[in-house]
Parts: sequence; structure tokens; C-alpha cells
Amino acid sequence: MQTPTPLQMLLLNGIQNLSYDNWARVEKSVAAGYDTPPPETVEQITMTRRTLTQLEDLGSLVGCPHSWLNFARRAGERGQASDARRLFYSPDEVPRGVLIAALSGQIRQLQDSAGILAAHTRRNPGLDRGERANFQTVLGMVWQRLGAVSHELHVTDRERGQVWSRHGGRHWANVVAQEMTNHNDEQVSARFHTVADANISLVAAPLIVCLRSGIALDDITKQMPDSPDRMVELVGVALDAMPRDPQGLAVHDAVAATTLNQDSGTEHIPDESAWGGPGLAAPQVQDYGSEP
Repeated sequence: MQTPTPLQMLLLNGIQNLSYDNWARVEKSVAAGYDTPPPETVEQITMTRRTLTQLEDLGSLVGCPHSWLNFARRAGERGQASDARRLFYSPDEVPRGVLIAALSGQIRQLQDSAGILAAHTRRNPGLDRGERANFQTVLGMVWQRLGAVSHELHVTDRERGQVWSRHGGRHWANVVAQEMTNHNDEQVSARFHTVADANISLVAAPLIVCLRSGIALDDITKQMPDSPDRMVELVGVALDAMPRDPQGLAVHDAVAATTLNQDSGTEHIPDESAWGGPGLAAPQVQDYGSEP
């Protein structure tokens, strides 16, 4: 029988309370005589909905059944704040393979972001420091969030090797570097600004919940083979090797040379295909509990 972990409970309470906040804003507008909420209220509601989506996505990643997430949101939308006495339980857990596949998809996006920063920096030597700093801030927050998710899931060394490798066990930095060569300057720039211009508060919300649940920075770093800066550096090494070997053979050698003496503390397992595609969503499972 599955019951919520401390992180899952914080997420469920947060989702319900944010939904309740939006309900209260609408009710307050109606009481004030507005037919529709004023623009400033609409803006608050929109931002809260975006934060809700961030927390629900994190909830799915750490194994909250969708029915739990839907229950929390609907309760808030009906005007009920979270209740610490309410119990959530489910006869089934989200399958382990589905959770690892979803994490793998998120890790690949993180790897791609590291590649974008490495490629954009090389193509734009005069890159604005503020834009680069913003990108690095977002990259670092996402890195910490995924480390926290890995800790919450108790990812094993074997699973970590599968999650981080790409295309039959090749080092991820080689694959990302080759993918970057297929994007022109405009495409790389657009992807760079998507990250650099992101709303920091929205990106930070899931991480804040993770930290409040008791997950420490040391827990996070133990789960991540490379730091964000190191990830960007590895893609840079691979990009620098590309012109010397169009077939990509030197790329593997270049990255391997930089990682040969690096002890990540993980066991690399080459087969990444066992978990299926990264886009799998957690299935809905039967749940029991009283309606609010």
C-alpha cells in the first residue's frame, strides 16, 4: 500500500493550497462587484497556474499517482485548503520503469541545455554576461531539482548509468555535441534564450519544495555524475574535437580523455534502452480516500 513520502505530501498540500488561492481570488473579485477578475488578479491567477503545473510535473516525477494530484487540485478549486489530517493511499505504486523513463527524459533535456550553452558561447564570444548568468542559474536549478528527484527515487548506480547514457551507451556529451552541429546559429540562439529568459521564480518553485522536504545539497550532488559547469565543459571538449574528425571518432576520444581520471562514484551501464521512451507518463492507478 503506497502512502505519500514527505516530499509527496508537501507537493500535494502545495497544489491544493495554490488551487485554493486562485479560488479565493475569484471569490474576492465577485464579492467586490467585478463580473470578471481585474487584470492584476488575472495575472496572479496565471502565475499561480504556472507554478501549479511545475509542482504537478514534479509530483509525477517522484511517483505521485495522478489521482492524488487531481484530487489535491480539485479540492482547492472547490474552496478547501489542505488538511494535515487527510490521508492519501493507493493499492498500487507507479511502476519503477515508468519513473526511470520519465527521469531519463528530463536528464536528456538537461544535457541538451548544457550543449546549448556550450555551442552558443562558442558561436558568440561576446555573449552578454547577464544572459549567460541567467542561463547558468536556470541550468543549476534544474540540475539540483533532478538530483533531488534521483535521491527521492533512490536511483541505483545501474539505473543512473542507463539514465545518463544515450544511443547504446555512448557518452552523452558526444551525442549532444553532434546534435548541436545540426543546428544553425539562429536555432541555437533561440533555444539559448528560451532558457536564459525563463522566469526564475517558476523554475525555483519545485526546488524549494524539494529542499523543504529535507533533501540536502549533499544528497543531490551524490546523484549527479557531473556538475552543471562540468557538463558544459564536456560538451565543449566534444565540440572542439568535431572539426578534426567528421565521423565523430575523435569526439569520443576527447571526452573519454577528460573523464578517464574522474571518479563519478557511479557504475556505467551501457544499455539505455531497457526503460523505453522518455516520454512515458505515469499511469493512473486506483486510489482510495474520502472526498474533501
